[in-house]
Amino acid sequence: MFRLLAILAATAPTFLSILMLRSFGWFAYEPPQPDPLELAIGAAYGYAIDYLPVLLAFLALWVPRWLPKVGAIAAAVALGLTVSTLVVSGTGGFGPQFGSVLACQAIAVVALLRTRPEQRVPWPRAVIWSAVVLLALGRTLARNTPTSDLACYADMKGTWAPAFYHLDTAHGLYYWVSAAAIGAVLSGYRAAPLCGLVLLVPALFQPAAWLLSDASHNCSSPLELFDWPYLIAGVLALTSRARLPSRT
Repeated sequence: MFRLLAILAATAPTFLSILMLRSFGWFAYEPPQPDPLELAIGAAYGYAIDYLPVLLAFLALWVPRWLPKVGAIAAAVALGLTVSTLVVSGTGGFGPQFGSVLACQAIAVVALLRTRPEQRVPWPRAVIWSAVVLLALGRTLARNTPTSDLACYADMKGTWAPAFYHLDTAHGLYYWVSAAAIGAVLSGYRAAPLCGLVLLVPALFQPAAWLLSDASHNCSSPLELFDWPYLIAGVLALTSRARLPSRT
């Protein structure tokens, strides 16, 4: 129970990040630049939010006896960086969402401290879920590079277009990485493969939209519409329990 609460609380700030997005339009003047301290703390805060779930996932997979203490320390560091961000730069116009982030991180620290060390995950399952997390992480990092661009895509119209926009935003905000991390932390439990269904959403959205809306595409083959890293990750997650005997 505490393990589930810990990973959900650790990933909650990632999902809350959508509430912190703001569009300020175009400026006719150069906007104020953050000072070096504010920039460093802000960058560290962002990395802590994005990579705490990944750290917890690999601790749970490979060194579960370290998860309670090391995970709690990492969550406490993330909490400290959030507080530092508030102290140095204020809310930055993001409003009360920072309060929710603080609450989630505090819950994660307490839940990790209450988590009991468990037996190590069988190494084949640990390898499978490590691959799931790394595939999701690698795909997100590739998407977030300045030069990233879709090689080809379905020309979606109507409600399909904003739906794809929201999925792509979630893609860049580490939503799918967090989903993979949740499954990895819970890999010894029967509910973990359900995260595979989540990862199949970005994998299959474009081909599904192409088939259902009769949209055109600029791909040399419809197979290119599949987001293959997510497809492989989702299939691996869904079959992770089938490959090994159930945990007792």
